[in-house]
Amino acid sequence: MSPAPTNPSFWTNVSLPEFPVLTQDLEVDVLVVGAGVTGITTTYLLQQEGVRVALIDRAKVAGGESSRTTAHLTYVTDERLHHLVSKFGTDAARKFWEAGAVALDTIETIVEATGNDAEFVRVPGYLHTRIGEQPDRKDVENLRKDAELAQSFGFDATFAETTPYARTPGIRFAQQAKFHPRLYLKGVLNAIVLKGGQVFENTTLQSVDDGDPLTVHANGRKIRCKYLIIATHNPLMGKKGPLTSTLFQTKLALYTTYVLGARLPLGAVPEGLYWDTADPYEYLRIEEREDHLYAVFGGEDVKTGQESNVDEVFDKLTRRLFTVLPQATVERRWLGQVIETDDGMPFIGENEEREFIGTGFAGNGYTLGTLSALMARDRFLGRSNPWVGLFAVNRSPFHGGTWRYVQENVDYPYHFVRDRLRGPDVESPDQVAPGEGRIVHHEGKKAAAYRDDAGQLTLLAPQCTHMKCLVKWNGADRTWDCPCHGSRFHPTGAVLSGPAEQPLKRLHD
Repeated sequence: MSPAPTNPSFWTNVSLPEFPVLTQDLEVDVLVVGAGVTGITTTYLLQQEGVRVALIDRAKVAGGESSRTTAHLTYVTDERLHHLVSKFGTDAARKFWEAGAVALDTIETIVEATGNDAEFVRVPGYLHTRIGEQPDRKDVENLRKDAELAQSFGFDATFAETTPYARTPGIRFAQQAKFHPRLYLKGVLNAIVLKGGQVFENTTLQSVDDGDPLTVHANGRKIRCKYLIIATHNPLMGKKGPLTSTLFQTKLALYTTYVLGARLPLGAVPEGLYWDTADPYEYLRIEEREDHLYAVFGGEDVKTGQESNVDEVFDKLTRRLFTVLPQATVERRWLGQVIETDDGMPFIGENEEREFIGTGFAGNGYTLGTLSALMARDRFLGRSNPWVGLFAVNRSPFHGGTWRYVQENVDYPYHFVRDRLRGPDVESPDQVAPGEGRIVHHEGKKAAAYRDDAGQLTLLAPQCTHMKCLVKWNGADRTWDCPCHGSRFHPTGAVLSGPAEQPLKRLHD
């Protein structure tokens, strides 16, 4: 018997509205594809401007990464501030941080405007050296440098010789925030519905025909629109051809992050956000409840599909939690996925005429997703926006990140060849236990075999439909994951997240 799958995230205790499947043709001003935080916020902002907008998602609203978040709201970027200044210059670094601050303020404004009980609260955030290790002198110097730079940009940042929880040197950033993401999205969706918004679930974008208007094919229906906004976690192909889309994908790297939800006694850690200077970094979010604290603790990021054993990674993270917070009682665990770019900045803007995308938000999904919504609204309405050039999708592929670009793209040829030479996990589908997925021999070829808890066996072609790398079984989440570019598939082959857009080919049950 395989290990139990991960729990749903802590946030899924809140249900969201249900929406119909698209069953008729539509004509709107703007079509938004992808009903996560970026798509939902974009739809809301456009509606406030009187724009006719429709929102579609191939699954359930907020059913992907927007519900797997760790719900840190911060303008502090994953890319360290002194690195940004070194690579892009002072003005660009300041603009990037200001963008996050504007997005954070926008979320607070939406909470107030919608009467949203999202548990939004301002809290401090702390960037600190790693707990349990002697602080490196250069690391501490860089923290001082980041604090001074942030202050010079007008942010409330203070270097401290010792920080709460970590008790190591770090920076205190005032006026960061946290909230309940599903409560927030529920309030925004209700506001969209009250204003007559059109939202459709289980509705898959199939193709886009250029013209005036654009014609988007979804679920066999036609949606005619003036403008298309692709707000999926990893951008869909849209109007671009396969070659251009594949080249753009080389600028992105998809990582799985591991998360634990745990109870702590009151007073164990001050409420706030915490993350360290390691790579990958370790993060903690503390939530105050009536009779306890709730900790969201994570890290151990690994490229999607390249984990040797997912459960071992969770075990390592759990041991680390007990080291830094021995009073913790683990209640759940879940996986998330973040997308990094070759140069550390997101891609937000038009990738084709009348087609807008946003991706590469790294650990700032909610703030940069909200920023993407602001920029998409402004682009459609013809308004100027200060971040258009900075985050341009068509910037050079080696813009500030040549070596990182090379490093991230060695995976494709390596795994494409290696996984084909490697033998199957087991010889026969009969050896696959309930709840397990395995690569097996079937009729002289490899197959991806999954047996559900009732014993039903599904056999799939194991080649990812993006670039034909062989998928691997993720036993913790019960998914097929691609080690080359991070596509994820449901056990029975349906696409969970891209860049793949087609399901794994079904052999037979």
